[in-house]
Amino acid sequence: MSIFAPLHIISGYSFLKSGLTIEKISSSIKKNDYFGAGLTDSSLYGAHEFIKAMQSINKPSIIGMEITINEDKLSLFVLNEEGYRNLLKINYLIQIEKFSLDDIKKFSNGLLGVIETKYGNFRSNFLEQGSSTTFAKYLLNISESFKDNFYLGIEVTSKEDVSYANKVRKFANEYLYKCVAFPRIKYVKKDDAIVIDIVNAIANDETLDKSYLKKEGQEYFMLEENYQKIYSSNELNNTVNIINSSSFDISNKRGSLLKYSDEDSNDLLRNHCEERIHSLGIDDDEHIKRLNYELSIISSMGYSDYFLIVEDYVNWAKNHDILVGPGRGSAAGSLVSYLLNITEVDPLKYDLLFERFLNPARSSMPDIDVDFMDIKRNDVVNYMREKYGQNRVANIVTFQHIMAKQSLRDIQRVYNYPSNHIDLLCKSLPNDNHSKEITLREAYKKDSKFKGLIDSDNRFLEIVTLASKIEGLPRQAGMHAAGIVLNDTPIENVLPISIDFEGNYITQYEMGYLEKEGFLKMDFLSLRNLTIIDLAVKLINKNNPNLSLNAFDIPYDSKDAIDVIKNRYTMGVFQLESQGMKNAIKILKPSCFEDIVALVALFRPGPMDSIKEYAAVKHGKKKMSLISESLKEILAPTFGVITYQEQISQIAQAMAGFSASEADIFRSAISKKIKEKILKAKDQFIEGAISNGYSEKEAISVFSSILKFANYGLNKSHAVVYAIIACRLAYLKAKFPLEFYSAILQIGSSVSDSKFNEYVAEMKQRDFTIYSPNINESSLIFEIKKGGLLFPLSAIHGVNNQMNQFVILERNNNGKFTDFFDFVLRMYEYKISEKQVLAYINSGALDSLFNSRSSMRASLKGALQFATLNYSEDGQMSMGIMESLKPKMTIVEDKPIENLNFEYDTIGIMLSDNPIRYKKDLLQDKNVSLISEINDPCNITVAGIIKTKKNIQTKKSETMSFIKIFDETGEIEVTVFPRIYNVCYTYLEKDKFVLIKGKVEIDGDDKSLIADKIELLED
Repeated sequence: MSIFAPLHIISGYSFLKSGLTIEKISSSIKKNDYFGAGLTDSSLYGAHEFIKAMQSINKPSIIGMEITINEDKLSLFVLNEEGYRNLLKINYLIQIEKFSLDDIKKFSNGLLGVIETKYGNFRSNFLEQGSSTTFAKYLLNISESFKDNFYLGIEVTSKEDVSYANKVRKFANEYLYKCVAFPRIKYVKKDDAIVIDIVNAIANDETLDKSYLKKEGQEYFMLEENYQKIYSSNELNNTVNIINSSSFDISNKRGSLLKYSDEDSNDLLRNHCEERIHSLGIDDDEHIKRLNYELSIISSMGYSDYFLIVEDYVNWAKNHDILVGPGRGSAAGSLVSYLLNITEVDPLKYDLLFERFLNPARSSMPDIDVDFMDIKRNDVVNYMREKYGQNRVANIVTFQHIMAKQSLRDIQRVYNYPSNHIDLLCKSLPNDNHSKEITLREAYKKDSKFKGLIDSDNRFLEIVTLASKIEGLPRQAGMHAAGIVLNDTPIENVLPISIDFEGNYITQYEMGYLEKEGFLKMDFLSLRNLTIIDLAVKLINKNNPNLSLNAFDIPYDSKDAIDVIKNRYTMGVFQLESQGMKNAIKILKPSCFEDIVALVALFRPGPMDSIKEYAAVKHGKKKMSLISESLKEILAPTFGVITYQEQISQIAQAMAGFSASEADIFRSAISKKIKEKILKAKDQFIEGAISNGYSEKEAISVFSSILKFANYGLNKSHAVVYAIIACRLAYLKAKFPLEFYSAILQIGSSVSDSKFNEYVAEMKQRDFTIYSPNINESSLIFEIKKGGLLFPLSAIHGVNNQMNQFVILERNNNGKFTDFFDFVLRMYEYKISEKQVLAYINSGALDSLFNSRSSMRASLKGALQFATLNYSEDGQMSMGIMESLKPKMTIVEDKPIENLNFEYDTIGIMLSDNPIRYKKDLLQDKNVSLISEINDPCNITVAGIIKTKKNIQTKKSETMSFIKIFDETGEIEVTVFPRIYNVCYTYLEKDKFVLIKGKVEIDGDDKSLIADKIELLED
């Protein structure tokens, strides 16, 4: 049996100070068959994950935290619940920088201390004072708080350490201290020591010498027999004793639901709901029955306070000019949520189920996620802090990990490898079935393309070997975009926390672990679409003084909105703007709000195959086919197609006689893809159906249909509320298109985004104009002008907003600019640079001052010299400018393609002209797509101008090329392999107009084209 457990393990959660992921730790513990292990990071970030990993290999563990006290390193291990709570207090004091030795004495109960003897004050004092009484008193000052739970940590990594360690052992024996084997461990194998140099270089933004790619060290997992040669049996046994002394259970419930007020929450909730149900005029028997049912469940589960809290902050937001979404997720299935004004959907109107949201048989926490306009989301969180206290509200931590591509990029930077090597490696990395990045090791095993590249060159093997050493490590802590924890007691007493620069709490545990400890998590989500709606409504009301449109009252079931969607003008329309969704809209041809709800639900893997069936029946091209005639009432509204999760629950109730709660558990079980649960659910369903008079064959057939859908199905509650947002945006787009486009171009997309070009392309398709920026007219935002939108100065690349503000200030104070020289002269006072003037020229902003951009570019230096002559040394304009000194324009003939190229670089789009216009007759019947329309993997034909070209030599010494082409809507990189390159290399040159047939490749947000054929479009 093992007599050693490594206790002093530093994981990747001590960011960029270790090469150990938790997975590497547990696999090393298992491989070496140690007794167990301990974790001693400088935080508790990895505690839950570590304990879970150790449990999975059936090894005991102990968690600790390494702190610095008087320049000594002291590891505090948790022995029991009291010790854990005390460690949390110590952690809090460290966070607020008010921690001292006195606090160790105050909060040492339940903790075990191990002091490092090899480093810090201990070593310097020991070497200076030896085993003197003075040193003994120094150590006693730290150790006395722990009584018997204090150890001297012995670490031996060299021959020199042995002599020093023996002196410490002698001192310990003399003063009755216990010693424990305490080797610090930071990487898996001896030759992994280089990983510490790499992570240090990443942390400090340094580079390393490629001459030293290999390095050995001692901070690794040794064989136990090697530890037995270094440490005494007593020191080794004490590692086991320390783990055995801990009875701590991290899964204990420590969270408590925040109380809304001192009043009885059940009575208060009922009063709020009853007042509202009467004021809305929906106090019929059906609604009253549903209300009483929901309230009884909410009360019995102890969640009345929860609903009151959500009601309070949602209505606070609505009363403070913060647009809130109509609901999200299954919460829209609750009538109580509707009556509290948390959601905007009467669930009875759309047949939404409460059990999908809250089911007493599942004993799950309620989960009301709320969308807020993104620019004011933090205002709501701050309101919660002010109302309930800073120490009862916390953000939730997330971790950024170094994944495969990032690990390659980091190695490239640290060792200065050529960037094109890394680009090639990253591009050849495959994605897994869920479009997530797979590991380098998995890619090498599974993907022949990636493996072939690695095997082809030792440099690639070297890079990937180094990258694999840091892959998977946590890089830094971040904040969950939405999650907030609320607690009835101060959070620092029950959770490890970090504190941001504004003094706000952030939990050190991720969301899933918080829920296991019973903490109430709420999602305060940011939704940019709500900000777009808010701005569009403000613009509409500003431009239409007689109209007073309310952002909360925008119709969502109007024919105008449905028609916009039906015509596939869906850029900027929430959930409906992807090319795939546009294709689905083309098939389904929606004619009512319910069709949009179905689209949102069906456009998912699995159910997506049902869109054609839904459309065929809807439009009378096919007779409705039911999986069972008895289910007609449930499935007829969706033309026989299972569309929503709620329908599964309804089928289970109708066929198998399940109660509402049982039906929801059935739905949940089969959607989790756990074989045992599916088999149990199947047996229960078939048994129930047979007892209700159905044949076994029919029951099995229906269950098979349910199983196929349930893996990917969306709940109708979520589909309804998201369809509301989509249709409200579509309504604004239909009724007030310019205000809509103005809002979305200001908020929803920057000019450098591909979406921007798609918005502009759609505007042109609808015969709306975007005017080029104008130095005498443009402001800092998109403004409505002559039936179109005027491009803002703020969107011009190469000019900062301060200079744009100076332009507007000068224009307002001294009138419009009269010509090119007048502009340069007047703006010279504001220290305008040559580069900035050039950006204004290339963007088209100065077209109103002179009708040739090439001429202005050629005259720029002369204009700046003229301005210099007219300003004195103190920067003041000289009196009486000599008109005779004013230079004349240098006239140069414009090259349209050159101007468009510069224009594209400066404002991200071509507004003044369309290059395809010159070749329109050559493109007839070519089925050419715009670059902005490329969104999905497919075969496609595009026409564009070559912007850049980069040739490389393959391993076989053949030439291939990477070219970048652009059209009026965007640009894309095209890979030209040797076979194609050899045919067309003579005209693969900058500014050549080409027609390319090829295959689209999508990698996350990046899209590229593999050329199959390239033709030159002759002048």
